[in-house]
Amino acid sequence: MAAEPSDDDAFCDACTLLGRFARHETSPSAVLAVQERRLAARESALRCYITYDAQGAQAAASSADDAWQADRPKPLLGLTLGVKDLYDVAGLPTTGGSAAYGQEPAVADATVIRRLRDAGAVITGKLNTEELAFGVISAPTRNPYNASRIPGGSSGGSAAALAAGLIQLSVGTDTAGSIRIPAALCGVVGYKPSQGIVPRTGVMPLSDSLDHACPMARTVADVRLLLDVIAGPDPDDPLSLPSIPPAPEPLTGVGVPWAWLRDEVDQGTLDLFLHALALLEQQGLRQEDLDWPPPEEFISLQGSIRAPETYLTHRDAIAERPEKFGPGLVARIAAGRDSSAVDYVAALRERHRLRRELEQDLERRGVGFLALPTTPLPAPPVGDTHVELRSGLHLTVREALIRYTAPFNVTGWPAISLPLGLGRDGLPRGLQLVGRLYDDQRLLDVAERLSSLLPPLPRPSDA
Repeated sequence: MAAEPSDDDAFCDACTLLGRFARHETSPSAVLAVQERRLAARESALRCYITYDAQGAQAAASSADDAWQADRPKPLLGLTLGVKDLYDVAGLPTTGGSAAYGQEPAVADATVIRRLRDAGAVITGKLNTEELAFGVISAPTRNPYNASRIPGGSSGGSAAALAAGLIQLSVGTDTAGSIRIPAALCGVVGYKPSQGIVPRTGVMPLSDSLDHACPMARTVADVRLLLDVIAGPDPDDPLSLPSIPPAPEPLTGVGVPWAWLRDEVDQGTLDLFLHALALLEQQGLRQEDLDWPPPEEFISLQGSIRAPETYLTHRDAIAERPEKFGPGLVARIAAGRDSSAVDYVAALRERHRLRRELEQDLERRGVGFLALPTTPLPAPPVGDTHVELRSGLHLTVREALIRYTAPFNVTGWPAISLPLGLGRDGLPRGLQLVGRLYDDQRLLDVAERLSSLLPPLPRPSDA
């Protein structure tokens, strides 16, 4: 007999919930009902959704109920999943968080969405994103751990909905940290796979050669479950790999770019990070100090590649309906118009050179993974435009939050953000682990082992 559904069902991890569905201890419709009650109570404060598809979600949950009763399991059968509003979902508008898009509903699912439906996921609707995924705030969404703080971006709606117990799973994107930053600030798990593993067909681009389609969940095991469904070749995505290349040889060092971190990371983050490093060393991963170029070099290169690609995507929209865009966004997009073809090709060549140089450095040192905080500080207050790092360096909020994430969009390496714990201020901190190209499974293995040793985050207060 199924137990009375409760908030425990809403926050239950996906892998455990599948077992409960199989044993008929609860049902997809019962879990959805609990999450919809939470949505009714919390959405006015958190603002996670752009479009909530109650009819579609309830129909999918009811169909999943029947499938479990008939013992017809699927990998994600009955699990609720929210979609960052860059993915096409047939019948729903794709706005990219902007009034300039989404006048008509999408006519077909993105490749990832089709795979999720085929796996039995209950798609609840479209989650908030920074406009066109071009930033780290995700207004008007708020952080479930403190509604006076931002959730991060640009997949902020996804992270906030997961942390608040409104969904089990989500998919987002990452161009400079857009899956890892909100995961860190909201205390969930965000994973950027090696470039080319998850197809982006049907996903509104920000930067064709830097974008990654990504899974997000509450646990590493749930991220793996989701990745297994959405990964795989897609002939319609020019960067999609026809097959996943073999992983490099295993190496036992963990690299830390201490020159990036010293005097920058806030004390609460640093204390938790040092504890995680000690746990990694206990797992046999010896620590190596990496003397790498400063983050500014990567961020400048990322911007040189992104700017013309973003302009190419949105040039017609800013010319035809500039009044539909948020303040300052037209100018930011139009800046890419001034990039020359020579400068763009030079940036691509420098990207390749830098990535190969760093790969050789890791091989020479025997380093298989990197470890560093996901962000140098916790979620900034809503409305703040600038922050000061512990070193006294003044940066925009965006510059500060992408500081440790954007380098790995330049390299294309897999990177995951794990919840480290709460600081004394009650705000989550994140640990970023980075693997070598196509070494995704070993990276996830390390992340899962480390997660099991870290204390679970308490749920955010609903007060």
